[in-house]
Amino acid sequence: MIYHVFANRSNIGDWLSAKGIQKSLYPHQVVECLCDKPFVNETIKILRKATENDLIIIGGGGLLMDYFLPFWQKFQPITEKVPFCIWGIGYCDLKQENSKPPTGLIEEIIIKSKLAVVRDELTISYLSNCKLPPPVTCPSINIITPLQEKGDDILHVVNYSTAGKQVYDKMCKAAQLFAQQTGCTYREVNNRISKGSDPEMEETLKMYRKSEFVLSSALHGCIIAVAMGLKVLAVSGDRKIDAFMQRVGLEDWVLDITETDLIPERLINLHLQKDVRQVMEQIRGENKNIAEQILQKIH
Repeated sequence: MIYHVFANRSNIGDWLSAKGIQKSLYPHQVVECLCDKPFVNETIKILRKATENDLIIIGGGGLLMDYFLPFWQKFQPITEKVPFCIWGIGYCDLKQENSKPPTGLIEEIIIKSKLAVVRDELTISYLSNCKLPPPVTCPSINIITPLQEKGDDILHVVNYSTAGKQVYDKMCKAAQLFAQQTGCTYREVNNRISKGSDPEMEETLKMYRKSEFVLSSALHGCIIAVAMGLKVLAVSGDRKIDAFMQRVGLEDWVLDITETDLIPERLINLHLQKDVRQVMEQIRGENKNIAEQILQKIH
């Protein structure tokens, strides 16, 4: 039996990461287990029944965050008897507050894994004792395909909790001004859907497909946009955004939350952003390689 642990089905970033992993493991079926706080006890109850002949896969998403500490604490004893792999997880490292779980606990768990590939250099830098292989960007890329025809509009992807009201307001005004100047349509999305709603997931992704430009304070706003071949300007209140944009060669298109006055100028020049499709194809190949390694560990 394969058990797949991921955060939830109500944030499309987390769910796309999970779908990317599961697509790569096809035709093997998995038992889905959620590790957001409300689901931890039920997930641990299920995983405690697993045996040495089963395999647990944890990922992807920003599971290295203090919010997920209850899961890691309760999962630790299970690592003694059940083989497990870690794929595509990473740190959420908020710039305005500490959000990291205890390093020692995470390292102790990761060292026991059969395979652990995290999503960025940021995460590797915090887990120096684990001797991790090179990072591979989020497995959600496995399931997001480049667009044959892009739209014309601008999409504002909101992560209100990391950006805050003042930054959010400035992003809205800048994106709306850009829409007026260029004659395109302004849209806004927060990547949240009703739990497990495929129709709502599709409607959210349609908003990306209608766009040419994306202004995002959310990591998966950036990931989805780049994977589809859209132009993206990131505003970062979390270092995981900086890490992703650097990995794909777009580090010049990240603004800190203290630099919101620069948004209008950067949006006007966003059409000049370089094409990174070749980098994305490389990342898809790297994720495929992880899947092959995991499949070899399945009994």
